Amino acid sequence: MSCAQTVALGAYLLGSLDPAERSSFERHVRGCSTCRREMVRLAPLPGLLSQVQLSDLELPFEDPGLEPDLWPLPVAAEPEPPAPRKRRLSLLVGAAVLAVLVTLAAVLVPRLTGDDGPATVTWHATDGTSGVVASADLVGKSWGTELWMKIENMPEGVRCMLVVHDRAGRTEIGGWWSTDHAPDERIPGSTSFPVDRIERLDLVVDKQVLVSVRP
Repeated sequence: MSCAQTVALGAYLLGSLDPAERSSFERHVRGCSTCRREMVRLAPLPGLLSQVQLSDLELPFEDPGLEPDLWPLPVAAEPEPPAPRKRRLSLLVGAAVLAVLVTLAAVLVPRLTGDDGPATVTWHATDGTSGVVASADLVGKSWGTELWMKIENMPEGVRCMLVVHDRAGRTEIGGWWSTDHAPDERIPGSTSFPVDRIERLDLVVDKQVLVSVRP
């Protein structure tokens, strides 16, 4: 079974949707098992992009044995009513990003198989100033760490960024999402850092850390 909304999944995972679009997509995902499966399958990939070499992405774009004059001619399609410019652009970006993520999945998924790392650990934190309450389940994997967040008391209608810090002083973005979600919803993220090398997780809105989650 497929879903037309999966074209927006790539842009969602990389934080390219505006808050209204993110909220709309998140409401859709709650009732769409197809999109939820794809989100879980592709969630680790944004955190791994920094590790991809150009040689991993060398794919053939033309068949050298096919003469140009033998290329199939395009088939005329029935005209469709024009979509609003912004919506059309969002769909095109989403489809392009999803295609890249699916390609990366084909390259990287074989590397993600194997024995998991450490068992799941859970961290909790409450910020006395912002009042934000957060818990994080960190699941060790052979490729890094899978993250599942639960957050309460976040300001509504804004974009939240998860910043992962390791003990060597390096940082990675572990995910983006809209704060318009249920308090008990589990939000996926990922990082290439192993569990035992993670120093803290920062939830950031408008360059302000609202809560830091530590062991």
